[in-house]
Amino acid sequence: MNIITKLTIRHLLENKKRTIVTILGIVASTALITAILVGVFSFFRFIGEINKATDGNVHAFYDKLSWEDVEALKTDDRIEIAGVNYQDPTISGVRMFTEKEMRYRVGNAFTGDYDIYRQLVNCDYEGTLPQKADEIAVEEQFLKDNGLDIKVGDTLTFELGNRYEYQADGTIVYYGGSYRSEEEFEAISTETCTVTAILHGNRPTKDFDILRIIENGAPISCNEEGESYLTCRITLKKADYTSTVQIKEIAKEYNVHIGSLNYEYLISVLAVQGMGDSYMQLFRLMGIALLIVMATSVVLIYNAFGMSLTEKIRYLGMLASVGATRAQKRASIYFEGLVLGFIGIPLGILVGIGGAGVTLAVLGKKLLESDIIVGAEGMRGTVPVIISPLVIVIIVVLSAITIFVSSLVPAHKASKIMPLDALRQTNTVKIRARRLRTNPLIKKIFGYEGELAYKNIKRNGLKGTIIVFSLAMSIILFLTINYFDKTFNKVNQYDLNLPFDIYVTCAPGETDKLKEELEALPEVDRIVSADYITFMFKEKQKATDHEPANRSFLDSRCLTEDYKALFDDIGSVNVVCVDDGDFNELLNDNGISIEEYYDGQLKGVILDSYHLEKNGKSVFNDKIIGQKLFYDDPANNPPAVEVAGIVPYDADNYLFKLVPKNTVNIYVPASMYFEKAAENIDRYKLSVTFGVFQTTDDADALYEKISDLTTYSGYKNCVVQNLSTSKAAMSTVSLMLNTAMYGFTILLTLIAVANIVNTISTAIHMRRQEFAMYKSVGMEQKGIKKMLLLETILYGIRALIIGIPASILLSYAMFNAIENKVYAFELNYPMYFIIVLAVFGIVGFSMLLSASKIKDDNIIEALKCDVI
Repeated sequence: MNIITKLTIRHLLENKKRTIVTILGIVASTALITAILVGVFSFFRFIGEINKATDGNVHAFYDKLSWEDVEALKTDDRIEIAGVNYQDPTISGVRMFTEKEMRYRVGNAFTGDYDIYRQLVNCDYEGTLPQKADEIAVEEQFLKDNGLDIKVGDTLTFELGNRYEYQADGTIVYYGGSYRSEEEFEAISTETCTVTAILHGNRPTKDFDILRIIENGAPISCNEEGESYLTCRITLKKADYTSTVQIKEIAKEYNVHIGSLNYEYLISVLAVQGMGDSYMQLFRLMGIALLIVMATSVVLIYNAFGMSLTEKIRYLGMLASVGATRAQKRASIYFEGLVLGFIGIPLGILVGIGGAGVTLAVLGKKLLESDIIVGAEGMRGTVPVIISPLVIVIIVVLSAITIFVSSLVPAHKASKIMPLDALRQTNTVKIRARRLRTNPLIKKIFGYEGELAYKNIKRNGLKGTIIVFSLAMSIILFLTINYFDKTFNKVNQYDLNLPFDIYVTCAPGETDKLKEELEALPEVDRIVSADYITFMFKEKQKATDHEPANRSFLDSRCLTEDYKALFDDIGSVNVVCVDDGDFNELLNDNGISIEEYYDGQLKGVILDSYHLEKNGKSVFNDKIIGQKLFYDDPANNPPAVEVAGIVPYDADNYLFKLVPKNTVNIYVPASMYFEKAAENIDRYKLSVTFGVFQTTDDADALYEKISDLTTYSGYKNCVVQNLSTSKAAMSTVSLMLNTAMYGFTILLTLIAVANIVNTISTAIHMRRQEFAMYKSVGMEQKGIKKMLLLETILYGIRALIIGIPASILLSYAMFNAIENKVYAFELNYPMYFIIVLAVFGIVGFSMLLSASKIKDDNIIEALKCDVI
């Protein structure tokens, strides 16, 4: 250990507080990087394991193959298992010789070789998997449905053929999956096979009842285009981040066609090359998040190194005087970063893994309970934390890069320190005397303490710049991320707050009876109309036989300047039918006369909000009143609606929760709508939907009760929907997105606050001689506090002058970067006011707290201190 490293370690030990704060900054930075990477990787691995349980141990499949292609794939050194599947639709059906109903007798057959069953069968089963053409595996439930008591080793006779139906144009459609009453069965052959395995609910082959064998070299059929029905599913020996490349290289080498890649599994091993846009967009967002974390951390750690350099200027100068080279002086800063990183990075990784574990435990439980992950329906528990060596290496590299970048500028400055400059401290304070002149008004208003505060701001040089820079960066960071969060919430389609769990749809003639019977149920509080009819426009329609609504309604002159682009890309407008009483109450609350809405014409009020947010900017101007929404041909189309009023958004009114955000909505009285609709549309085509306000939390039980009521009480066209699971799923997705957004913001804010506190406390500590000098000439502690408060104001004003305009510019740049935006650029003014108070509060608190710790310093001892 040379003199440079010894002095660096001694310096770190002597300045324990700053060292600890800097290590905590590195820990926070590394923890956030770790939480992002470990959390995302663990979730991907979890999805990969679910995919494995659902689709089998398959990484990709090749189709349109010959037996020669299959042989080449089976002998390739990169492939562990190559399983054959023969997908001829004419032999995909089976029919049993039993007396059961046809829906039990008819099933589906899967044809493959032994290797594919090694890939796909992952359930418990009796016996051994089939290997010969006269051997089969059978699902236990299929045998039970047919009343068969078959054991392993018994034979089973069945018809092999296809399930089909003739379409109106004479074409044949082959069926798989569940039985349909209209389908027919064509028997191709009668097979008698030995049952070698009985499966107990195998998920990868859940749509098939019998698994049979195709032997190597057996005759194969082709489709009308001459393409073989033979496919091969592969499992790679080395499934890692190179998997996608391996699969494509194999396809190129053997000139075979890739039928599909198992993206869900491949992404779990970070094989991202060639992924679709949705996956790559996710990785781009993760990259942006990591860059923000690293940039924020660089500011924090750079400030720590900057303060460290200021403290070490004198001894670096002394080292230079005895021959220390530029490289050695630079190395002292790099070595300091190495020591701090050696401690901070492992701690940060542990903290980050713990944080990821807690987050995945909470969100994972909600996620599984919502049953929104395909293949994990009914699964309960949490998402486990999975730690990959590759991910740990990436975390260490990113954290090391963060520390290295933070130390670059201080290291460069350290290398330029000369002995004479260090002894004079000319690098710390560089200012001409005339620049220290103060305006007489400052002294008159704030006294000599104000004059001293003003001069200190100017003479503090690097230290003052670091404080202002830290504050400004923290302001920019927080306000920019806050704007991003606000923008995200505007367009978050998962944030859907439906007022009901249960919806009931019936024919118009059954409404009175249904309402009466439903409201008689003790679990039901109230039944209300919850219909909305969508008027579709041409741009959003693909069906050639659909007549779009007349576009005259989409007149941009009816829009405010902030929403001029709204009608450019809109695909639909909703007409919301609500109970007359609730509609009348809405009009009364907004001072609108009721009479004209029941005068024989269908009129409604338009909601003056696109994002369903409080105090948002107006969307429509008065020119929207009188506009009509209609179809050119009224026959079999919804009736025309005239806009007669504008109403603002009210978060407490359930009417505004009936529709999703980012839509245009016109509210009409239900009685008038259905009266007019009956003039254009056949009555049997009309339906009425009610929402159920319930008094119980058990939506499933109420759903069963209402379903029984509508089934056995003579209703002919009644449909009951239970959206509680869907609402829980949407809520879970929204919770996950908001947790990611706001959790990220809070952690970055804590890093920024730690940055400010660290910088200011170090700066105050370095001014111990200065405060001792003031005390020696008679300044009281009260005067020092007043001076520091005035410095706080000046630092805060400077930081705000830089930070607020910069954050507005960055927010506006973010706004302009969004394509197809239909909303106005809005700043969160209350948040700006909070930031102003927070800046002065944090700086003032930090300064006064730091000053209180040195108030009892001995004047003589402080003046003897070598640190400036």
